Amino acid sequence: MLILKPKFEFDVSVEAELTPELAEKSLEEIKNFKVWYGNAEKTLGELFDVEKEGDGKKLLLDGDFSKVKWVGTGMDDGEIVIKGNIGANCGAYMKGGRITIEGSADDWLGAEMKDGEIIVKGNAKNLIGCAYYGNPSGMQGGKILIEGNAGNYIGEKMTGGTIEIKGNAGDFIGTEMKGGEIIIHGNCGYAGGDMKAGTIKIGGEFDLLPTFRKSENGWTGDVLVGGEGRILKI
Repeated sequence: MLILKPKFEFDVSVEAELTPELAEKSLEEIKNFKVWYGNAEKTLGELFDVEKEGDGKKLLLDGDFSKVKWVGTGMDDGEIVIKGNIGANCGAYMKGGRITIEGSADDWLGAEMKDGEIIVKGNAKNLIGCAYYGNPSGMQGGKILIEGNAGNYIGEKMTGGTIEIKGNAGDFIGTEMKGGEIIIHGNCGYAGGDMKAGTIKIGGEFDLLPTFRKSENGWTGDVLVGGEGRILKI
């Protein structure tokens, strides 16, 4: 297991594509791993206290990582545990393994992920499981669980997988959704705009577009795009 702790409070963002594979490297290689601190290239050892326990494929990020971006990018197995908040793009392009965030998460959590599991004990911001701007597909598989609340544009362009939010969410849920499932236990704003397929389940209050038709157990649409997506009340 590899344990990282920030040496000081970061003034600018840190771009660090940290994955569990890093834990298998030697301590010297880990400390010399290159990251970006703002526009300056730094080594991991300059920014973090680094401790290695055995050779297990696991990262423990201990402290405030709210300005650290791209953690878990493209990871395909292993485990990351974050004992605090995490910055943007956590779990982007993820293909396997598990990320547990004991605090809250910034924007673009699990963007375009293909498999694996992300658990957030706190809240998450916007664009969970979405496609990056200009790309055709968002989340394709795996599961994201938010135990708190979430922001806007959840699951935009997603084609598979599951996003579950135990609290409330914002506006524009499942926009251009093409598959998969979004579950919101609380309230949210507008859901399903330009939705073609997939399922959105909502436990609380939400805003329904006039382009959805009533079906036997919910609503089907978005009819403006010939969609057969389903919005269900749970």
